[in-house]
Amino acid sequence: MDSTVAGLLAAVVGVGGTLGSAWLTQRRGDASRREEWERVERSRRAELAAQQVESGRETRRAAYTEFNAAARHYLATLNDHAHVLRIGYAPQESLAAVETARADYRRRYAEAQMIVPDIVLTEVRRVDIGLGSVYGILARLTHDTAREGDDIESVRDTIKQGWRDLSRMRAAMRTDLGVTEPSHE
Repeated sequence: MDSTVAGLLAAVVGVGGTLGSAWLTQRRGDASRREEWERVERSRRAELAAQQVESGRETRRAAYTEFNAAARHYLATLNDHAHVLRIGYAPQESLAAVETARADYRRRYAEAQMIVPDIVLTEVRRVDIGLGSVYGILARLTHDTAREGDDIESVRDTIKQGWRDLSRMRAAMRTDLGVTEPSHE
């Protein structure tokens, strides 16, 4: 091979190497930037997901607090009304307090139905059924329309069960929020 062809071949290889090197450097830079962008995007998505989880937990915490307070207040007013009926006082004032507490409770219950997870909703429903039972018996006793088995003693037992149900519900709520560990009953 003559020196001109060898020189031309060397020049072509040199230019090709230079161009190839620039092209490979560009590709490596593009890949590096793409990997960095993907890492930043994954990090952003993870942070957004964590914020959404925390926001959901805060929403549930606020709803749990309000519902627990409303349910406890409602049960306490039902208990007070039962005492009024037991000692024979006029029930109008205590009945008005029951109705006010019931209205607040119903609003909180409707809110809870929309945001609590199923495991907590099971306990919320148990509380609601118990409160409805106490309310029904007391309403019938107040209006002299009692059914067989409706008496102050059965109300006392139902109210005691209501307090136990509230404790179970509160434990389920605290577990959902991560405040306590699940109980293994």
